[in-house]
Amino acid sequence: MRSKLCIWVTCLLAVVHTQAQRPQARLSMSLNDCLEYAEKNQVKIKKSLLDQQLTDAQNKEVTGLALPQLSAKGGINYAPLVAAFVVPNFMKEMIAGNPAAGADGMVKQSSLNTDVVNAMPDKLMMAFQPKWTTTGTLEASQLLFDPSVMVALQARRTLEEMAAKNVSLTVQDIKVAVSKSYYNVLVAEKQKVLIEQNIARMNLMKFETEEIYKNGFAEKIDVDRITVTLNNLETQKVKIDQAIRLAYLSLKFQMGMPLTTELVLTDSLSDKQIDSDILQAKFEPGMRIEYQLMETQNRLLAYDLKRYKLAWLPTFSVFGNYGYTLYNMNKLMERGDSWQKSAILGANLNFPLFTGFQRKQKARQASLALQKNQEETYNLKMALELENENARITLKNNLLTLGNQKENMLLAEEIYNTARIKYKEGVGSSLEIMNAESALKEAQTNYFTALYEVIASRVDLQKALGQIK
Repeated sequence: MRSKLCIWVTCLLAVVHTQAQRPQARLSMSLNDCLEYAEKNQVKIKKSLLDQQLTDAQNKEVTGLALPQLSAKGGINYAPLVAAFVVPNFMKEMIAGNPAAGADGMVKQSSLNTDVVNAMPDKLMMAFQPKWTTTGTLEASQLLFDPSVMVALQARRTLEEMAAKNVSLTVQDIKVAVSKSYYNVLVAEKQKVLIEQNIARMNLMKFETEEIYKNGFAEKIDVDRITVTLNNLETQKVKIDQAIRLAYLSLKFQMGMPLTTELVLTDSLSDKQIDSDILQAKFEPGMRIEYQLMETQNRLLAYDLKRYKLAWLPTFSVFGNYGYTLYNMNKLMERGDSWQKSAILGANLNFPLFTGFQRKQKARQASLALQKNQEETYNLKMALELENENARITLKNNLLTLGNQKENMLLAEEIYNTARIKYKEGVGSSLEIMNAESALKEAQTNYFTALYEVIASRVDLQKALGQIK
């Protein structure tokens, strides 16, 4: 039995080890896939959606103020000590009268026993608090008119709209960040490809130069120059590998993806995907979510002002209750007719006649808050127009730079090829080809950097135009 148990445990551990060693599935994702993933998994978006649900719950709470209110309550009171108060003995005067004042009582003086009358106390100790009091009540009320509740109900849709726009603003910012991170990875990978191509060229050139050196047609310094350049390229490759890893981590963080997930990007980086028609797009501030939020805030502040302006109106409500009450000195609970029924119906009308000018000052504060937000809305409109023009000019400049860098890269490739042909034919030097290779590498790097800047500035212009939803 023990041997079977050991075999079973060994097999289980082997399975667990195999699962742990199995590589994770690699996710191949385009930019649109990354944007959709971020929209579903990014923590900031999830938080904004929770805020939206919180606003919906608060709106439903306000709605509850206009609905009937029903409650039931009960209680038991016990008085171990009951305070009594002293009163004249009205029973003695009622029966025997007041001989001194010549007032007769219910019994004639001739029929009274003087000793018995004199023995009756002149004062009585009376207590009206029972030992036990048991109550059970059902209460209902309905608010018929309240200006503050009425305005709050009117503002519900505006609050819901504002919560939805906050979600849209968060989604927009996340999409911008994910797009830039995505293209940043593509640029880094392109730079890695260029470095690997340069390393391959340098290895081939080193081999050729070493063979020429062995045959006596080159100097040792030529081989050393190539070796130094090759070592520098290897160092740059290590650095770009680390930069790519950090770029992937940044992208996954922006997406809300676990950092341990293996991710492969399927889109490519090319100047063919650049569309300059966006430069002709017309700017409309109403397309920006930020501007829509400010306008929504203005409507909410207008509702707040309306609430204070209507505060002079009365509130009106109706109510009713039905219950049972039991008073006794001995038993906690009794049955039958000892329980006393009670019911009340009524209405409340409340007129705020004078509030120490509080309503007036609150209305003034609400009016000033609305004016302030309107000024901020105007300032935001100007800022958005400036942002649009800045993004438009930046894209134009980056497109011009991209064209120049592309031309420089093509020229650098031509110069490098010419220098390489001359070197092979023995009419060029290794220093000349090293300089050409360095210029080509710099031109290629500048080109892809300019390409990324064009794409990033295009994303900024899309945001400025309100095209990112």
